[in-house]
Amino acid sequence: MSLRTDLYADITGFLQAKCDADPDELSAESDLYHEVGIDSLDLVAMAQTLQTAYDVSMDDERIGALRTVGDIVEFAVSKIETEATEATV
Repeated sequence: MSLRTDLYADITGFLQAKCDADPDELSAESDLYHEVGIDSLDLVAMAQTLQTAYDVSMDDERIGALRTVGDIVEFAVSKIETEATEATV
C-alpha cells in the first residue's frame, strides 16, 4: 500500500472510533467539523496518534487549520516526506 492509502485508512479509522463516523460515508472531501463532527481535542489526539505511528512531528496549530480528511492526509504526507528527506541529508 502507498503512504497516502495507509494514512487515509488510519485517519478514517480514528474518525470512526472517536466520532462514530461511518467509514462508507467518509471521503477525502469530508469536512471534519461539519460532516464528521470532530472537535479540537479530537484533532489534537489524531495528530498525536499520527506522530506516534509515523514518527513525525505535527504542528498542532497548523493541523487545526485543516478542514477535510484529504487536507490531513496531504499535510501528513508532506511532513513525513520532508522529515525523511531531512534525515538522509
